[in-house]
Amino acid sequence: MRIRSGEASVALAIDGYQFPETEPIAGAFDHEPNWLQVRGAVRANGLEWSFLDPCLLTAEAEELLDWLLDVAGGGTPDELRFLEPNLSFAVDASDANGAVLRVTFSLESAPPAASGAPEHVLLELAPGDLERAAGEWASEIAAYPVRRR
Repeated sequence: MRIRSGEASVALAIDGYQFPETEPIAGAFDHEPNWLQVRGAVRANGLEWSFLDPCLLTAEAEELLDWLLDVAGGGTPDELRFLEPNLSFAVDASDANGAVLRVTFSLESAPPAASGAPEHVLLELAPGDLERAAGEWASEIAAYPVRRR
């Protein structure tokens, strides 16, 4: 998924399960087989950086899709945070013309010069941009369903 606003851009892609060899086994949900490697490339605030980190669970990737679809439909959902605090998404402003998203990168996903301090990226997006981003994210996560042990 790539979202762009002016000079700022955020690209996120799934680079596989953290533990691809873990076979799904019938039973209760377990975090270990469901960590996803997230590859990110960010350009904002005069900085450019990339990262690769297992910072989303499969269920959280699905939550992000639902969140994006809600915003694309004109909703203003609460800030979306995950078990690993590397990424978060929030709506800073919203109207009929679109929304301003605040994507926060922390810890291993923050720019190297920030030593793990959070970096916020603001992206002003029209509804069509949000729908496109949601469609791209849906394609990214389709191959990575929740695995049960």
